[in-house]
Amino acid sequence: MGDGGNTAGAPQMASPAADRLGKALGRVRDEAGRELQALRARPDRLPAYDYFLDLLAGGVRPDALERRTGKPALNLLCIQAPLELAHAAGFLPFKIFSGSYAADAVGASGRLPALVCPMLRAVQGVVRLGGGEGRAGDGGNPFLRRPWVLPTTCDWIVKLPEMLRLGSPDLAPGLHWLELPHLKDAEPGRRRWLEEVFGFKAFLEDAAGVKIDRKRLAASMAVYGRAWAAFARLGERRRAGDVPFAWFLAVANSFFLDAPERWTEAVGALLDVLPRARGADAAAGRRAGRVFFAGSPVFFPNFKLPGLLEEAGLAVVGDDLCSSGRVIPPHGPDGVGAGTSEYELVAALAERYHQGCLCPTFADNDRRVHGIFGALDGGGGRRFDGVVFHVLKGCHPYDLESCALEAPVKAKGLKFLRVETDYAAEDARNLLTRLEAFRQTLG
Repeated sequence: MGDGGNTAGAPQMASPAADRLGKALGRVRDEAGRELQALRARPDRLPAYDYFLDLLAGGVRPDALERRTGKPALNLLCIQAPLELAHAAGFLPFKIFSGSYAADAVGASGRLPALVCPMLRAVQGVVRLGGGEGRAGDGGNPFLRRPWVLPTTCDWIVKLPEMLRLGSPDLAPGLHWLELPHLKDAEPGRRRWLEEVFGFKAFLEDAAGVKIDRKRLAASMAVYGRAWAAFARLGERRRAGDVPFAWFLAVANSFFLDAPERWTEAVGALLDVLPRARGADAAAGRRAGRVFFAGSPVFFPNFKLPGLLEEAGLAVVGDDLCSSGRVIPPHGPDGVGAGTSEYELVAALAERYHQGCLCPTFADNDRRVHGIFGALDGGGGRRFDGVVFHVLKGCHPYDLESCALEAPVKAKGLKFLRVETDYAAEDARNLLTRLEAFRQTLG
């Protein structure tokens, strides 16, 4: 006789959708593993770099950060959200990012426009892979059980929740928008941004069940001030030719994967053992290939373009990427004294993030262009022979900015190369040919 349909003891068969996602997750892991293996095999690898590689190998997921630190994560999509406020509330800011082509393919799924930003499409894929598909509730997905904050820095980020809901449940336990005024230097925009930052503070206090008072906030501002100071020192060593771009990116990309205090200590340990560039001849040999890298961000494991730049003989010794040189917003002396009020600290924080943000989505964007020119014209021997401008297909703000920047850069006597690509590897050979030709024009 049959068992009457009782299958309690039988193994459960995976659905075709779950099987596809399982295979995609394997491809994502393999992609990251190959990039990590390539970094570990580099002849310039120092043991001090291993801390940062281990963070990247541990998984770009909020639950990995929580297991590592014992603190709750706050999902965020842009560094425009003041990190110090989240830290003061007891959260660790976790910037969701992905440079995975395999995750990009999952995110596309035939249900998104063809020209969606590859990074945001990959984020959608990573979130889908976080907990599978077709489960009840949030399916145990680590991305969906934590608060989210979304600064409205570009139209794709504004539409991200709708993109996520195509393959995932609603965000939970809460989504907070930080509405970015797109007229940066207008006084109404600055007042509006201050209101947004205070609203963010209230959201965090409610989510964490704590009061972000002056003492908490001052302590967190000091933590991130030390992180920025260490990272700025690393940037100086890069400009001196001591830190290859691939390693600088690995350090920057790992910033949101551990407690900032430990990350800062690891950067300090790296600075202690970095070898200095050897002699004037070595510096002269690199000078012709010194370039400034601008445009769309570069995220692990998509280090395709940094690798091609290096193969073409180009040394990236400066950049303005929000995934690299600008991953920590600039800090100066905070002026945090015993008599500084809570309101004054929040206002100072809002002003720093607002004025320090160099995103191309602002309508009055002269500050960003001037910032790039300031880096190109900087003293102390910081000279660049050219600019490589990176545009991810579908990243319209940077695409438009490349058009506005090319002529002024060339007027300064510098070479300019616009490179448009996505996460796929098929264009690597053509890109290398263009980069090698560009290298020849630098003399």
